[in-house]
Formats: sequence, C-alpha cells, structure tokens
Amino acid sequence: MHHTRYSRGLKQAAAALALLAMASCSKPEPAADASPKGLPMWVIKDADSTIYLTGTVHMLPPDLDWKSAKLETALKDADELWLELPMKSDQVEMMRDVGPIMMRRMFSFNRPLSSLLTDEEEQQLAAAAERAKLPPQTVKGFENMKPWAVTMMLGIGPLVASGYDPAEGVDLNLLKMAEDQGDAVKGFETFEQQMDLLAGGTEEEQLAGLRAALAAPPAAMEELQKQSEAAYEAWAKGDPKPIEELMTSMAAGGPGMEGMSIEAMLYNRNEDWAGQIEKLLAGEGVSFIAVGAGHLVGPKNVQERLKLRGIEAERY
Repeated sequence: MHHTRYSRGLKQAAAALALLAMASCSKPEPAADASPKGLPMWVIKDADSTIYLTGTVHMLPPDLDWKSAKLETALKDADELWLELPMKSDQVEMMRDVGPIMMRRMFSFNRPLSSLLTDEEEQQLAAAAERAKLPPQTVKGFENMKPWAVTMMLGIGPLVASGYDPAEGVDLNLLKMAEDQGDAVKGFETFEQQMDLLAGGTEEEQLAGLRAALAAPPAAMEELQKQSEAAYEAWAKGDPKPIEELMTSMAAGGPGMEGMSIEAMLYNRNEDWAGQIEKLLAGEGVSFIAVGAGHLVGPKNVQERLKLRGIEAERY
C-alpha cells in the first residue's frame, strides 16, 4: 500500500469513527441563510494571552468554502498553531516519522483477517466493501489489516466516493497556512498516542466493531452518509448544532460504538486538552487551536472542561 494511503488513514480515523456513530442522529434542518459563514470560532483572553479556537473536519469536498475573514485574521495574528497532532504538510517527511508506527498498529501479517471471520462474515465484508465503493487494491489489503482498520475503511469509503478528500480537510489546510507564515506547529498528542488509542482495543473488541458495521442495514448506512455530509457541511458553514447532535448520540452509545470507549475516545482527551490549554493561557502570546469539531461541542467537551477551571471561551 502506498505511503499516502497510510497518511490518509490516520487523518481520516476520527471522521470515520464519528461517521459510524451517526445512525441515530436526526437529519439537520437547513440553515435559514445558506451562504457560507465560515467555521464556528471561539476566543479566550486574559491580560497577556489570546487563544483562538475552532473545530476541524478531517475531510471535505473541494468546492466547500469554510474560510472566513475572521479566521484568516486570527491565524495571521497567532504565532503558533495547535492541532491534535504535530503534523507536517510534507507527506514524505511526515511518513518517515509515522509510517512505522502506522504499520505496527494497522497491520497484522501473522493474523490474517480471514482467519478471524466466518464464511458468512467474509461474504458480508465483500458486500459492504462493494457498497462502500472501495477500490479492489484496498479490499485485497484487508487480509493483512487489523479489524479496527478495516472498520475505518468501510466507514470512510462512501464519503471518499462522494468526493470528500482528506487533502481538503480543515486541519491540513490550516497547517499549510500556518507554515506559510512561519508559525510553529504543535500537537496536543503524539502520533503514537493517537494510534494506540485507535488500535488499543483487544482483538475481540475490534471484531465486535467490525461485525456491527457488517450487520448494519444498507439503507441505514446510506442515510448515515447523507447525515454525515449534512453535519460536516453545516459545521463548515458555521452551524455547530448537527455535530453537537452527533456527539450526544455517541455519548448515548449510538450504533457503531460497539468495541469503542467514549471515555477514551473523547472525554479523557477533552480533559487532557483542557489542562494543556489552561497552561497555555498561563503563558503569554497569541495561539490558534484547531481540533476535531466533535471535541468542542456535546457532552463533556473541551469548552465545558475549561469552564470547570474558570476559563470561558466566547463565540468569536
């Protein structure tokens, strides 16, 4: 598998997990004003620090305009960009750093996937891969992938087929903008920490998630794709409500959460990031933070964890 596919897998993982959990979300109503408003943004200030905060969507269609004058002004004002991971826009350089980690976490050459599935489940997998419009080379590679990685690929397949592109994701584009103006790029987590989180379940827990995805009715998955696209595009235009509904569904253990821990995936990380933001605010200067949109709204989100520390972000 080409190194860019590894890179895409990592950047799409959070979006894929959210996609799998969206089945019970209501379809968002269109906003009264359909014109693009830009990403939802917040700001935190004290006497000597300013922190801008926004949520990212890891993959988007190329024709969706999520930028705004206020976002560009805030990023220009900042001298450092904080992402979930300390990413680099140079994919070759980034893969030199993270490729070996991804290989260890995503692939298992001594435990072929077919040895873990029944004949019926293998047939279900082939059908699910066809519905997800995954390329034959990707499907062939399933045999040496761990179950969690296969589930991820099934989740993102429909979005990729409908034109969603990781290269158009908010985080990657903010990264390029920050690099162009010479800003430092930092991360709340390391690549190894995030990969350990995604691949941290036992084999049986990973298989439970895969089996749940295989058992999902095709009609439900088609509706799920529509809801996913509507939620991501609503966020890009300034409406946080559909993503907030998604996170509430995940907290309630919605479909797709089998084998996953909401505490590990969201709550623990939100608490950790809030602590890091508190330390950042104790310093001085201007920072721009961009993390997955689902970490900023919904139950126990980063902003709520900050409020418990006496820190309140205002809509920007």
